[in-house]
Amino acid sequence: NKPGEYAVVLDRLAQRNVFAITSFIFGMDNDTPGVAERTLKEIRSWPPGLPIFGLMTPLPATPLYKKLEAAGRLTRPKHWQEFIPFAMAHTPLKMSIDEAHNEVRKAWINSYNPEAIKRAVDSLNHKPLGYRINIFIARLCFRGIYFPQMGRFAWLKTIFENRRTILKLIRQGFGGGLHAAVPSVATQPVTEQRD
Repeated sequence: NKPGEYAVVLDRLAQRNVFAITSFIFGMDNDTPGVAERTLKEIRSWPPGLPIFGLMTPLPATPLYKKLEAAGRLTRPKHWQEFIPFAMAHTPLKMSIDEAHNEVRKAWINSYNPEAIKRAVDSLNHKPLGYRINIFIARLCFRGIYFPQMGRFAWLKTIFENRRTILKLIRQGFGGGLHAAVPSVATQPVTEQRD
């Protein structure tokens, strides 16, 4: 992994209509409060995708687990027997467990709130409508990883919160069909030069 190259790689994928699922782990020994905002700042400079966030989890019989066990930092030594999603199983070095939980929550909220979903959809205005609908639906579904959308009421609430984006997509669909890009921002297709 070379973080300095992520933007270039993700841009190249997006030019080919591939929008990545990116995964971030918080709670590592060098993480400090504010890691979510630093991560989100970087993500916002990339093409839209589907970011997911989790907490570092020491798995049994791994060097990490043994290191944390020897240091007395495991808070739930048999965490796999009592699975709790998005819950730390050890104490990070440079932040508290609660701070790590808050960082993950902040990252999910700021990636999947209605404004973030709208930004992701709008960033694809130069693409045919189908791509915008696709990222919208995918974002709603990925939102459910952290914010369970179990039942009709939860989905109705999510749809209501995203009504402006939904209505905009419907208007665009009636205005130009599934293959139309938004004319004011449509760009020419990217062509690669071959040597």
